[in-house]
Amino acid sequence: MEFGVFYQLPCGPNQSPAQRYSDTIAQSQLADELGFDSVWLAELHFNPEFSIMSAPLLVASAIAQTTKRIKVGTAVNLVPLHNPVRLAEEAATLDVISGGRAIFGIGRGSNPRQYGGYGVDIEEGRERFLEGLDFVLKAWTCEEHSYDGKYFQVQDLRITPQPLQKPHPPVYIASNSPDTFEIVGSLGLNILVAPLVVSVQGALDGLALYRKTLAEHGHDQTTVKVNVNVPVYVTKEGSNAKRMHQVSIDSYLGLIRANRTRSLRGVMDLTYDRVYDDFAAIGDPDQCVEKLRSLQQMYKPQEIMCWFNTGGLLPHEEVAKSMKLFAEEVMPQLL
Repeated sequence: MEFGVFYQLPCGPNQSPAQRYSDTIAQSQLADELGFDSVWLAELHFNPEFSIMSAPLLVASAIAQTTKRIKVGTAVNLVPLHNPVRLAEEAATLDVISGGRAIFGIGRGSNPRQYGGYGVDIEEGRERFLEGLDFVLKAWTCEEHSYDGKYFQVQDLRITPQPLQKPHPPVYIASNSPDTFEIVGSLGLNILVAPLVVSVQGALDGLALYRKTLAEHGHDQTTVKVNVNVPVYVTKEGSNAKRMHQVSIDSYLGLIRANRTRSLRGVMDLTYDRVYDDFAAIGDPDQCVEKLRSLQQMYKPQEIMCWFNTGGLLPHEEVAKSMKLFAEEVMPQLL
């Protein structure tokens, strides 16, 4: 079992972007020191209270230069919004400067505001995603690359630098709908799942479809990884633990309702109590171990992505304490 840390990076009216980025880099350094396996950075646009992480590969590069061993990935880069030439170049550059620690986590997204801001027709999202992924993987594995797609055409293009990892960095695809679970299975790639977004049943059904499709297409299930995102908060406060993270998670749920994010419809009616009961590992170390073991049995993942500051309102010092407790008293019981 591997454990990562996840950042969406909300920035409230009383927070500064500079401090939020600084905290993220500092916590990534701490994660490296504590033995976490990976850092994951989400790409989101045009809504600072929901996230200021508009350029995750830039943040990943900063993290790569201040850490030694932890893998640095995106969860996710929104492929349809990018020119795949640039995406291939920048992700490969991250792999080079990190010494081969990059993870290429991608998705297509479904937020109309983001598509509109980039001048991309949201109805083209799926086709652009599949073509962009195909383009990047071929650009990373061909010395000279020609491509004649519906949206992108190039002739005799040499992408530099090439990734250090061969044939390329690990590819993970976020899945929020049944058709995407099936697509990822057919491609034989790693998968990112957020039960908080797709619901418990949606995650279970989707993973069953993913594993079934892997088998139908002849892919070896032992060579791919399922990564499940889990809100996590560990504290020694005992009986007070449940309520200590409520303000921050309530803020996250409120932002989703206010913006009516299409891709997060399943979250619209959630309450904090349901998040606590069904999706999160919140409490003292023993409570978190018990909850994570239950989630392991349900989803059978190879990796868990810990979301230590869902909503972004916990101060840096509180997040750091939670991470340390997780690494020292939770993680060893789950490896």
